[in-house]
Amino acid sequence: MIYRFAICFAFVTTLLCGCTAYDVDTPDTAANRKGFERHLMLAPTDAVSQVYYYADEMGADVRYQLSFKCDKTTIDQIVTGLSLSQAPAEYNGLAPRDDLKWWKSDSIKGRTLWVRERTDEYYWELWYSENDSVAYYHEYSI
Repeated sequence: MIYRFAICFAFVTTLLCGCTAYDVDTPDTAANRKGFERHLMLAPTDAVSQVYYYADEMGADVRYQLSFKCDKTTIDQIVTGLSLSQAPAEYNGLAPRDDLKWWKSDSIKGRTLWVRERTDEYYWELWYSENDSVAYYHEYSI
């Protein structure tokens, strides 16, 4: 019995230690800014603020969502660095999780969308509007 418990404990500990650290409700934490850099391949400068981060790494499919304020120059660097292209009008991706306080179902409406899709069903999506300088990023696999 103790042997089974030890194996289960080791498995759960390993699983939890492998998950990304973040604070879903507090912007600009060190973990959230590290998540920004990890996914967007760009260290966040002082021009980047209000960085919110969410990660779902449980199961076979992963999902990451970020929201942040930045200037157009930063968006251009992200688009280039991730090899994103402007989405065609008929593009339909996976709906982002919209129960986060900083990402509501209408958050991305009226924003320019850039995307990248790999043949192994891995996706990157980036929305931005110069009107409020807020960007939304969604990365996932299916």
